[in-house]
Amino acid sequence: MKLHLTLIALTVFSASALSQSSEAIRKYTESISAGLPTEVQGQLIHSTTLLPEFYFENQFQRVWTRPLQASFLGLVRRAYEHGLNPADYHFNSISTLYADAVESQSTDAEILFTDAFLLYASHFLNGKLNPEEVEGEWQAVRREGNAKSFLKKCLASGNIEAHFKELEPENVSYHGLLEALKKYREIQKNGGWDLLEAGETLKPQMAGARVTALKHRLSIEGYFLMEGDPNDVYTQDLSEAVREFQKHHGLEVDGNVGKQTLASLNIPVSSKIAQIRANMERLRWISQDMGAHYVFVNIADFTMKVYRGDTLSYQQNVVVGKPFRKTPVFSDLMTYFVLNPYWTVPPTILFNDVLPEVKKDINYLKVKNMKVLKGSEVVDPQTIDWSKLSRSNFPYTIRQDPGPTNALGAVKFMFPNKYNIYIHDTPSKELFNRPDRAFSSGCIRLNKPMGFVDYLITDIPDWNSEKVDNTLKTGKDKTVMLKSPINVHILYLTAWADDSGVQFRNDVYQRDAAVIEALAESAPTME
Repeated sequence: MKLHLTLIALTVFSASALSQSSEAIRKYTESISAGLPTEVQGQLIHSTTLLPEFYFENQFQRVWTRPLQASFLGLVRRAYEHGLNPADYHFNSISTLYADAVESQSTDAEILFTDAFLLYASHFLNGKLNPEEVEGEWQAVRREGNAKSFLKKCLASGNIEAHFKELEPENVSYHGLLEALKKYREIQKNGGWDLLEAGETLKPQMAGARVTALKHRLSIEGYFLMEGDPNDVYTQDLSEAVREFQKHHGLEVDGNVGKQTLASLNIPVSSKIAQIRANMERLRWISQDMGAHYVFVNIADFTMKVYRGDTLSYQQNVVVGKPFRKTPVFSDLMTYFVLNPYWTVPPTILFNDVLPEVKKDINYLKVKNMKVLKGSEVVDPQTIDWSKLSRSNFPYTIRQDPGPTNALGAVKFMFPNKYNIYIHDTPSKELFNRPDRAFSSGCIRLNKPMGFVDYLITDIPDWNSEKVDNTLKTGKDKTVMLKSPINVHILYLTAWADDSGVQFRNDVYQRDAAVIEALAESAPTME
């Protein structure tokens, strides 16, 4: 009889405790839902929408057992490895709560663990930062996923750690940067590297203390092996090591250490760590599904690469927008290309470049093979009072005819978008010889556009190189539809990893600093 009464008492006590716990959770969620800044253990709650929704759907029941808490704490402890800050996810508070067996099952612990999970998962699914807030116009295809749904999935399986691996970007570049971050932090821990002295360009056969210092500097990053090469002579092996360094930093590859290579060698290890972290964040913004067949332009690398699945099928060097006329980051679909294209002068170029020149000399239009149109009618430019025209008063379109001076060259590749950006040929071929190629007004110029045409027509019935050549000879514009649209992703990465290792590039648009600074700040509230 005593045992029976004890069991009844325990059942009543448990039900009461459960009810009290649910009531406490409900009060927290109502406060959060009301838009009131809510703190738990001095920690601001960030998941102001998902957390209340989760507990409402779960009838305000507790979900965090001690084993689940231990598993999640291990993950948060390793946030540092991904360039994130464990403190963003209440790490000290939830660690302290977990250390006490009673407190770990309190309502405070329940709310903080859930908020930390939702925030951490969201940062892997979508990034910690809003790209448009730190980089301006940013319309690339984003990763998809819901942190609340992911929490439910993890709780149902009882294995948080195994499922969290699913959130990491599944590409070689991200995992390569993960390893690179570990490597450069170890270098930093060991003291980094000394600055190399300026002086005349270092070349093979030279000798002296500067050469010895160069060998030591390259050895720290793994480009050169000091063992067995104790002398101070600039050997062929050292020249090859310099060439490898130059390849991995987007420099002119000549095996000599001039001003640009010296400046890159003297970038401190702390800056490289920050650069890696900034680009890991960018990779967390980007969708993992780039498409079965896609074009990838990396603005900071001045390259265009075409992939079928994970296989690189085609690549070329490109020219991108000047720093004051930046090529935007966005994704779209390429559907056709045009041989012998007309060029309709876009507004920025029209009012900043063309109109001032025409006002100075009306013959500018003839020299540039341009016509003035009103609607579809060609207008004689001599009949226009150009002095009265401006950005707010310009009822005309200026269009350049096909030909050797056409700004788009012999072909343009179209993926219609709100920016009027496309990939095209150019008569200015000399710019492709430079390592930094930010010279356009925003569009992307191809080094060998007819090679890309040949690549595309392999999938287009009734088209071959001979037909392309014959069409070009006519001088008339011709639209060629692709058999299947191709995804185009124009992105901005100043560090990434490929099969040859980690790659670093000059921050041509000066965007890294804003990302680095924002990553150092506390996590923003998640709507």
